Amino acid sequence: MKTRIGLVLGMVLVLATAVSAQNNLTLSLHAGYSMTAFEDQGSAAGTIPLGVSVGFKATPELAVGGEFIYPLGGYKFESTEFDVKVTSTFNQMMAGAFGKYSLGSGSAKPFLKAGVGYYMGDAKIEAKGFPTETGKIKAAVGFNVGGGIQLESGMSIGFSYNIVKREDMGMNTWGVLVGYPLIK
Repeated sequence: MKTRIGLVLGMVLVLATAVSAQNNLTLSLHAGYSMTAFEDQGSAAGTIPLGVSVGFKATPELAVGGEFIYPLGGYKFESTEFDVKVTSTFNQMMAGAFGKYSLGSGSAKPFLKAGVGYYMGDAKIEAKGFPTETGKIKAAVGFNVGGGIQLESGMSIGFSYNIVKREDMGMNTWGVLVGYPLIK
């Protein structure tokens, strides 16, 4: 898992370095808060997502690019089954492509964003007195939509809703992310 994250981050940094001389490149780090909106869930779980995005400004209003989002610690659900506390943790990472369209002008520009992603991860179930069970979550292609505000400094705050449908369940999430530009 950590090797996969390191590989993705390394590829992003190599790409950013290779084209950083161009004024059309953007590179941003993201962090915020995300909650589950799984199908048929009785409760929601939250986590702190960390991410990186690389974009290319196709026009002054339109940027296209790629992003990677990792849920720090995963989404944890707790329940009690037969007087035993059960903790289920789902780590659902996303690597994907996006389009971001800026509206208006000024020091705070609203934007719309949509994308497609490859959602992958693992799950862990822990119960006191029982062995921990772990396994991979079947990877799926999903979509995300959202919007936000881009400041003149390059900082952004945005909302996104991720739609992920697997054979056995939907694992939708939503999040609010703050972006910090390394290259704007």
